[in-house]
Amino acid sequence: MPIIRTITELTACGLAVALSPLDIALVFLLLLGATPFLRSGLFSLAWFFSNSAAIALLLTVGRSLTLSMERGSVQQVGLDLFAAGALLALGIRELDPKPEGYEDLSEGWIHKLEKVGQLPLLVMMLVAPLTLLLSPDNLFLLAKGAALVQGGNYETSSEIGLIIYFSLISSLFLLLPILLLLVGRQQVLPLLQKGKQLIEDRSSLILGGLSLGLAVYLAWQGWTGLGNFQIIT
Repeated sequence: MPIIRTITELTACGLAVALSPLDIALVFLLLLGATPFLRSGLFSLAWFFSNSAAIALLLTVGRSLTLSMERGSVQQVGLDLFAAGALLALGIRELDPKPEGYEDLSEGWIHKLEKVGQLPLLVMMLVAPLTLLLSPDNLFLLAKGAALVQGGNYETSSEIGLIIYFSLISSLFLLLPILLLLVGRQQVLPLLQKGKQLIEDRSSLILGGLSLGLAVYLAWQGWTGLGNFQIIT
């Protein structure tokens, strides 16, 4: 696979991982609390290394199982279509109107995040890999990212560069508010407060819409790969 195409598709997957409402909200809370740059910076760093380690592990496992991830292969098509179906179900569940009297178990989750933000630094950094690996959409996107790197049959140095690139892109929306706060604290703080409130009020809409968008993208990837597979066979 041409390197430009791999980078383009990795960018799409990385941005989708970066749009994690839970982790963005936690960074907002950390920036609004005590020692904002230290705590938010360490959390973002843990998120970056978690993405890198997960991609590297999936890449290693894929090779040890001799899985072929070239475009049009059975494994690549199967991964895309299976992930599309799972994300479609997740999106429908999140966007489905709750019946009257339904107790939303996620209600008040911002307050739970506030408690997480008050944990000791080392303990708080462990939250990053947990939120990354416990999210179904992130798991599928990490698997897709690993498949893209593996399917290109690149040299080891190029694969390491692609993993670092993916991790940077997937950390973009955690790093961006930190950089903006460094530039103009007084102007950015009210925006962080509004952003936190928006995520709290619209978390299901954000997650559901993102899941449906990813389902369409992966279904299209699987369908085009299936066409290539049929041509090859």
